[in-house]
Amino acid sequence: MKHRKPFQKILAWVLLAAVLVSAAGCDKAPRADITEKSNTGRLEDAAVMTLSTNGAAQPAAQENPAPVETEAAAVSVPYSPLYDLLGASTRYEVELTPASDIVKITVAADVYLPDTMQLPTLHVTPRDFTQEEVTKLFNALCADTVMYKAQAQMTKGEVAERIADVESEMQTATDKDRIKKLESNLAYWQAEYEKAPETVEKQISDGTLEERQLGIQEYLGKYKTLDAYERQENYYTFGGKAFHVHGQTYDKNTKSGYDFPISGSIWYIRDQAFGRYLNYNARTWIADETAVPAEARGLKTTPAEARQLVESFWKNSGFADMAVIGVYLTQNSDPHLGGGTEAPDPYGDNSAYVVACGKSIDGILPPPPCPGDPHWSFESCTFTITDNGIETFNWGSPYAYGAYTTENSALLTFNKVDEIFRKMMLVKYDISGSGNGLTSATYKVDRVALEMSRVTDRKSSEKGLLVPVWNFYGSYYFTYEDGHAFGSDDREGFPSPLLRINAIDGTVIEPRYGC
Repeated sequence: MKHRKPFQKILAWVLLAAVLVSAAGCDKAPRADITEKSNTGRLEDAAVMTLSTNGAAQPAAQENPAPVETEAAAVSVPYSPLYDLLGASTRYEVELTPASDIVKITVAADVYLPDTMQLPTLHVTPRDFTQEEVTKLFNALCADTVMYKAQAQMTKGEVAERIADVESEMQTATDKDRIKKLESNLAYWQAEYEKAPETVEKQISDGTLEERQLGIQEYLGKYKTLDAYERQENYYTFGGKAFHVHGQTYDKNTKSGYDFPISGSIWYIRDQAFGRYLNYNARTWIADETAVPAEARGLKTTPAEARQLVESFWKNSGFADMAVIGVYLTQNSDPHLGGGTEAPDPYGDNSAYVVACGKSIDGILPPPPCPGDPHWSFESCTFTITDNGIETFNWGSPYAYGAYTTENSALLTFNKVDEIFRKMMLVKYDISGSGNGLTSATYKVDRVALEMSRVTDRKSSEKGLLVPVWNFYGSYYFTYEDGHAFGSDDREGFPSPLLRINAIDGTVIEPRYGC
């Protein structure tokens, strides 16, 4: 059984893991010739090169054979003409010998390619959500519920409830610091009670965005927003539906020196008491969607049914180009307590599916969300599904899709990708001299996928290219001299690829830097 550790140690090991998993960065990758062009400008040139100039495979007419069942895993890998075109197999197994004897890397992976003859390269920029999109989503998720605008002020009755809560805790509190804090809280709420009105008129929201100012003491800009609650009187104590939109900042005060992030967002929750711990746990990709995973707790819905629910949602809501990327399992328990704890949500659910979605570009999907440049996050769109249906919805940092550089990118053959993978895995995970009491580092690559991902223009942090990439997914696990251990199953969110290779020029892409 894996040992657990105090939060401070977990934080230290998380930082070490980030270094180990991302050590190579952008600069160690093979590069195209340096010119006066930006990195994305050189990529545009490479995307339209021919086989004779860069060793890339070119499309040829193919017939689509039947899906192939891999021998090493009972998972059917859908067939794609790209297997023949790029010289790839449905199974990828490699033996690697790291320089350090405490590092072990195993590669035994199914290979997933999109069912297409060609992959495009196109420009993307950040955009905001439109009122039309907000209205569609608001109606789809909240049409059966009266939703109220956020209440700016509490009534005397609501403040009285807060006072009663504090007084009740004061009767049983024994810790001196806590008692002092409660006394301060009581004084605050008593002062608020004197100012609070008897009643506040409720205003019903129809999903219309409103303009707000960013910054109070210093004007920073404006943004469009929507805050709507099912239980206006209880939104301080979390109950009922909530629907929020936060748009990008505009009319910016450029003299403020504030670095404005590029990220519009929409999120919804069916009951604000749900899923307290869901975002603190790892999300495990589900290969076989036909059955409820053995490790799922409290779920009867299959992953396939969760997928179908989300696909129907997009279709019925008028989003024809949005599609499901994959279905993931996560747990609703506290990861920092030994063995986890039962989740205090109103439905008793201990597991949930996270259905990742993205815009389909010529039938090709992006990878699931992963950490990126905090100034311009990768687009992310997810649903949380339980037996009760849609519990949460989140969509952030949407892209505006621009002109195609090419609809038929010149892709490296898989032999070339294999050569780069073998070299860069050993470079990236060379932990010689890392110290920190590390006794072993194990990496397992178990899934390879050809997908579309953004590369940010280094000369403009608000421009990028959507390009084909090879993602090598897997897990990592570290052990230490003091007996503790840490691995990808401790990590929050979606599994990030252990290595991401640009399918056009073979550069290793580090998502955190967008290059």
